[in-house]
Amino acid sequence: MFEELLELYKKKVAESERELEETQAMIGLIMAVENMSNMLTMKQQDVDLLGRLIDQVDHLSKEVADLKSQIKTRQTRSSASRTTKVTEGNALDNHTLNLIELMKERPGRYTTSELVDMLGLNKTTVISVMKRSAEMDPSHIKLTQGKRRKLYLSYTPEDQNQSEKTEDESGSDEADRMRLELMSMT
Repeated sequence: MFEELLELYKKKVAESERELEETQAMIGLIMAVENMSNMLTMKQQDVDLLGRLIDQVDHLSKEVADLKSQIKTRQTRSSASRTTKVTEGNALDNHTLNLIELMKERPGRYTTSELVDMLGLNKTTVISVMKRSAEMDPSHIKLTQGKRRKLYLSYTPEDQNQSEKTEDESGSDEADRMRLELMSMT
C-alpha cells in the first residue's frame, strides 16, 4: 500500500509539475504577445509622428519658397527702383515705372492680387498703378476685366505686339467701356 501511495504521489507531483510548466509557458506566451502589442503600438506612434513631421516639413518648405519669392520680388523691385529716374516726383508714376520694368522682365498676365504681392502696395493703389501703366505704355500693356470685375494686366513684348496689330481694331470700343467702368470703381 505504501508503494501504491508513493506511486500516486509521484503521479500527482508529475502532473502538478506539468501543469506548472504549462502555466509558465502560457504566462510567457501572454507576456510575449503583450510585448509585441506594445511594440506595434510604439511603432504606430512613431509612424504617426513621422507623418506629422513630414507634414510640418512640407509646410515649412512652402513657407520658405514663399519667402524666397518675396525676397526676390523685393530685390527686383529695389533694383528697378534704383534704375528709374524721378521725373516729376510723383509716387504713382514711380510705382508705374517699377511695374512696367517688372513686367518687361517677366511678361505675362497678372491679376490685381498678384500685383499687390509683387509691388507691396494696397489694392486701391495697385488698381491706380494698373490704369496708369496702361496709359503710359498702351502698345505693350493691356488692361482687361474678367468675370466678377476681376482686373488683369497683360504685357506683350514687341514681337507679339506686331502680330496682334494685324488683327481687327474692334477691341477699342471694349477698352473705352472698361476704362469708364474702372473710373467708376475708383
